[in-house]
Amino acid sequence: MAEVAVNSVLQILSPLLVQEIKLLGNAKQGVEDIKRELESIRSLLKDADAKATQEAETEGNEGVKTWVKQLREQAFRIEDAIDEYTMKTARLPHGRGFVAYIHKACYFIKILKLRHGIASEIKDIKLSLAEIQRRVASYNFRYIDQGSGNGGRNVIPHDSRVDSFFIEDAEVVGIESTQGKLISLLVEGASNICSVIAVVGEGGLGKTTLAGKVYDNDVVKKHFDCQAWITVGKEYLKKDLIRTIVQELYRSTGSTLMEADKMEEKNLIMILREHLKDKCYIIVFDDVWKIEFWRDVEHALLDNKKNSRVMLTTRNNAVAEFVPFSIVHIHKLEPLSSTVGWKLFCRKAFGSDDSCPPNLTELSEHIIGKCGGLPLAIVAIGGLLSRKNKIASEWRNILDALGSKLSNDLHLKDCNKVLSEGYYDLPHHLKSCLLYFGVFPEGYEIRFGRLIRLWIAEGFVQCNNHLTSEVVAEEYLKELIDRSLVQVSERKAYGRAKSCRVHDLMYETIRRKMKECYFCHFFDEKDLSHFSNPRRISIQKCTNDVLESIKNSKIRSICLFNVDKFSESFMSAFVANFKLLKILDLENAPLDCLPDGVGKLFHLHYLSLRNTKVKELPKSIGMLVNLETLDLKWTFVSELPIEIKNLKKLRCLIVRRLDKKGPYGEIAKIQEGFAALTELQQLRYVYANTEVLEELKKLRQMRKLGIRVANRDAKDLFVVVQNMKNLEGLSVLVFTSGEEPLDIQSLASPPLCLQRFDWSGMFIEILPVWISKLQNLVRFQLGLARCNNDSMTILQALPNLLVLILFVRDCDEQLHFKEGWFPKLQHLYLYDFKGLKCMMIEKGAMPCLTELSIGPCPLMKEIPTGIEHLNNLKLLVFKMMLKEVYCMIKKVNWKNVTEHIPEIRVYCKETSIQQYFGYTSKYLSSLSAEDFEDLVEEIEASNK
Repeated sequence: MAEVAVNSVLQILSPLLVQEIKLLGNAKQGVEDIKRELESIRSLLKDADAKATQEAETEGNEGVKTWVKQLREQAFRIEDAIDEYTMKTARLPHGRGFVAYIHKACYFIKILKLRHGIASEIKDIKLSLAEIQRRVASYNFRYIDQGSGNGGRNVIPHDSRVDSFFIEDAEVVGIESTQGKLISLLVEGASNICSVIAVVGEGGLGKTTLAGKVYDNDVVKKHFDCQAWITVGKEYLKKDLIRTIVQELYRSTGSTLMEADKMEEKNLIMILREHLKDKCYIIVFDDVWKIEFWRDVEHALLDNKKNSRVMLTTRNNAVAEFVPFSIVHIHKLEPLSSTVGWKLFCRKAFGSDDSCPPNLTELSEHIIGKCGGLPLAIVAIGGLLSRKNKIASEWRNILDALGSKLSNDLHLKDCNKVLSEGYYDLPHHLKSCLLYFGVFPEGYEIRFGRLIRLWIAEGFVQCNNHLTSEVVAEEYLKELIDRSLVQVSERKAYGRAKSCRVHDLMYETIRRKMKECYFCHFFDEKDLSHFSNPRRISIQKCTNDVLESIKNSKIRSICLFNVDKFSESFMSAFVANFKLLKILDLENAPLDCLPDGVGKLFHLHYLSLRNTKVKELPKSIGMLVNLETLDLKWTFVSELPIEIKNLKKLRCLIVRRLDKKGPYGEIAKIQEGFAALTELQQLRYVYANTEVLEELKKLRQMRKLGIRVANRDAKDLFVVVQNMKNLEGLSVLVFTSGEEPLDIQSLASPPLCLQRFDWSGMFIEILPVWISKLQNLVRFQLGLARCNNDSMTILQALPNLLVLILFVRDCDEQLHFKEGWFPKLQHLYLYDFKGLKCMMIEKGAMPCLTELSIGPCPLMKEIPTGIEHLNNLKLLVFKMMLKEVYCMIKKVNWKNVTEHIPEIRVYCKETSIQQYFGYTSKYLSSLSAEDFEDLVEEIEASNK
């Protein structure tokens, strides 16, 4: 898999060749030649990497594999040469006066030497690439468009869907209810309209099996006049696809179309439309990959107002979203539950349900967990283990070596193919992004922001003139999620992905491919072996002997996970020995200080000290002229050094103290001169005075801003913010120190593009008139001096509001949510409504609400009236209202109005920042009055 390496080099060469200063001198032409050579070769790589993989899996000739390896080595070589050259030229001395004259003479001598060196290296690399290119003809590689993963050959032939179609009912578990829903959608619903049912899910979930059972159901067969099952796959010709549809539909009615093989596309479509015009038909398209698939079939699928149906299965949610029909039902197939997964595993491994030997119970549960609810994986691994001795140690060995067995064991062949083909279908830039999940430990939930910033720092993100790198990276992640290769672990309240991960078996596949292409070496307590020339290293738990294992390597990236301790010399040795580092991710590391030598890492793009004990940054931080991300969140840094102003490429600066004991609380002070950071798009969380606000005016690219200002400076802040036309997120903390009250109505409006606005530290008497103009707000947090129906009337009119967080100093006794209010609101948090006695919710108010949090409200003795109208409510929380809620629970109507709410919690103690301890309503309802009094006394005693 040389695609990753070659693409990385091309990302480096392109900007280098457009620099105005001719750093490379006469060598520039050689670099341009290499770039053209690599671009030519890259178009072969999808086919070459596929053939190399097939060789590895079939133990065939090693020729292609060796060719790919040699190409990768040359790609690494040119990357090293360019990086070393640019670093050394940047370090050449400069001065003033007579010293400058001497330095200038020395500079020309040294630059000539450097140019000679790189010219010689480039010449040698060109010869090597020419030899590699010469051998292309002997392997019959095909040129394949790299712009899309949809154009590639079907790398790994996959025919297990045929088997899936004929699985007996006794062998299928967990799809009964879903099968019934899909059958209802097919035979019931709106009449006279052709609708589409899309079954979406990752490979191995059983989409084909489910669709086959539905298609073959007697009720379905009787309902439709004709039917056709079409397996689409990654590659097809449009004419062949239309021909197959025609032939299958004719066959289902017992007729035959003569000479269909000789017909042109237009004639086939006309015959198909004529054939369907008076029939109620069903067509199932199985295994659809291309988004543009619908363009190929839309004219053939006649909407004849006969209640016809089209059904498809796909891994890619974007395929379903692209359907041109007016009625589309998207059914996202979920993994099997642990209970159903256990049942299926026992059938395959032991021959019957619940027949697992006691000595294998724990291991079996671990295996089922690793399968992640994928029926294909459970069946495959269960089948493999059914042929093994029922000995725990033997099963443990198989589990530990599962990654290698996926590619080598015949019983796991189909499972491996299903997992791998999603990877092979990716365009080259997304392959690098997916492989990056292998840098993290198994099961690791990666924060959305962290992941995309790492991708950008690595050079994986291909920018254009219209979108920022961050936006493009977000689109990459969305596509991986849509393709069912990446799972969203947690979403923020306003719907955006907060963290993500990959399936455990996909992780095994990624780790294997990562090793094959030298993408990253993973060090842990089990494996500290030497690895030839790794580009990235991921260190888990143990740092012993790591330096010895990677000496003389040209490391670009270092990430640490679950490391409890390392020697003082460990970090110093890293920054001294690996000067080409681009990524230094020390999140959660046992680090007290950053060595001064970090400033010598000329190529460093990403530095994270998040959740470490670092108290200050060395002055040498200002030498990191290529740094794009500096993450200091949850450290003990209270003041940023003035040298920060030298980081002209910085795009993201996050700083927030772990405690609130700094001179500015959890906020940090930023020094004068930071206006030079014109590329900055994210700045959080800093203290701003008049001087800082003056500099902030010059940062027009800002997308996210977190800032703390005094009451007297708030007006100036809003003037500055008004001109930030790209601002999406704004967090403002206003503090007072005896000044005159702030005139809220005189504040300038934030930009209308604002999506998230947290406004805290003060209580607003009257909402400013511009609030109603912030039509794009999805999250709004603010404090109100008095909450009444007038203020709620203004807030409810914000059309896209998904999250509303209100803190109040005073409120009316009644809070009335009227029909039609907050049409999209999903999360509502009402804090410190101490004067509230009654809350009323009309039918039709907040129809999308999934979470409601209230409290403390010491005067509220009744459950909100009309809460039964909130049909989508999943979580109801009461904070610091233990006695009040206990009284509500004991009333007659409690069960009737809350039975639709899956989870009700009552928090009674704050354990840490935004972390609470409490009880479920179910537990409280089980307590007698005496037991409850004992509980209250116990809580009050613990709070003292």
